[in-house]
Amino acid sequence: MKYKEDYIGSKQECVAFLGEAFSKLLKNQLVVDGEMVEIPDDKELNYKVKYENDEFEGELSLKVTWVNAEMEEEEEPEEEE
Repeated sequence: MKYKEDYIGSKQECVAFLGEAFSKLLKNQLVVDGEMVEIPDDKELNYKVKYENDEFEGELSLKVTWVNAEMEEEEEPEEEE
C-alpha cells in the first residue's frame, strides 16, 4: 500500500520538517498518512539520492527501498527427448 503526504513551504520550513522526520524515523515514531513507517532491521536496504535542476524545475529526492518477499520463479517443464 502507498501512503503519501504533501507539503508546501519555504526552504526553512522544509529543512525543519526533514529534520523532524529523520529524528522520528530514528526513534521509530514516523507516521505517514496515519501509517507507522517500519524500515526492517533484517533486510538489505537500497538507498538513493537524486538531484535535478534546470531552468524550469528542480528536484531533490531521497529514496529507500527493500524487498519484503522474494518472487518465486516458476519451474519450466523439462523437454522430453
